[in-house]
Amino acid sequence: MNTSRRLLLAAAAGLAVCASGGAMAQAAFPDKPVRIIVPFPPGGSFDVIARGLGIRLGELWKQPVVIENRAGAGGNIGAQFVIGAPADGYTLLLWGDGVLANPLLYPKPPFDAIRDLAGVALLARAPQVLVSGPKANIASMKDVLAAREPLNYGTAGAGSPGHLAAELMKREGAKQLTHVPYRGGGPALADLMGDQIQLVSTGLPACIALIRSGRIKAVAVSSAKRLKILPQVPTVGETLPGYEVDTWFGIMAPKATPVAVRNKIAADVRTVLANAELQKKLGDDGFEVATSSPAELDAKMVNDLAFWRAQVAKSGARAE
Repeated sequence: MNTSRRLLLAAAAGLAVCASGGAMAQAAFPDKPVRIIVPFPPGGSFDVIARGLGIRLGELWKQPVVIENRAGAGGNIGAQFVIGAPADGYTLLLWGDGVLANPLLYPKPPFDAIRDLAGVALLARAPQVLVSGPKANIASMKDVLAAREPLNYGTAGAGSPGHLAAELMKREGAKQLTHVPYRGGGPALADLMGDQIQLVSTGLPACIALIRSGRIKAVAVSSAKRLKILPQVPTVGETLPGYEVDTWFGIMAPKATPVAVRNKIAADVRTVLANAELQKKLGDDGFEVATSSPAELDAKMVNDLAFWRAQVAKSGARAE
């Protein structure tokens, strides 16, 4: 065998080893702890689904899945942290369509979700809900419309789905609503129960237990139809015809995260969310499980950006 042929065979063997090693590396993901960044304080809707998902993924992966709350700027601080992290799948963002809407509230957007983030997996959908405090004499949207004084409503922050949902109510006639942004749904609900504010607009999962316990009152849900789990609660559209806002929850990663890694995470998320016990728990918490591939979530983000751009323009909402 001549020298040139030996060199060619050695190179081919080396390439085969590298390819095999790459496949083994992908198959082994994850081989260290994974962080899921929730860009809001503990206690809100995103935290609820993140912790249930994290436990199950940790069991499947046999690696710790750390849920890390990085709140601030309506979710932007956590998102920017993930955008700046290594694009290897070990730092993920759990947010929703607020990641598209929130930057639109700023004259100079802090990031561009389409440019800076890659979709990994859709997790669930859930409506927003307007709730009133124990001493507030507000039990329906008609009470909201009839109020003669401003009604302070809290949200998880400027640009959160709850903020935009309420601002759209305001545009449709609920002029009494006055926004009070918080650093998350949990703190807003705490002030609601302490009678510091009259209303909160937030994701249903963040407050469904409080509604069921009677500690707060559900005024209306943002979905097109009444919910099976809260059939007595009317929709906003029953009072303000044509009104509908539904929101989604999903996992995203830094833009350059390899497709193979994103596909692996998405497949494992589907496996975890197929668990009947987890599905029931999430359903009881106000979520409707919905999964996707990374490519499907990427496409959804592009499509939904146009929707939220229109809603932000209609509502006139701006970051405070």
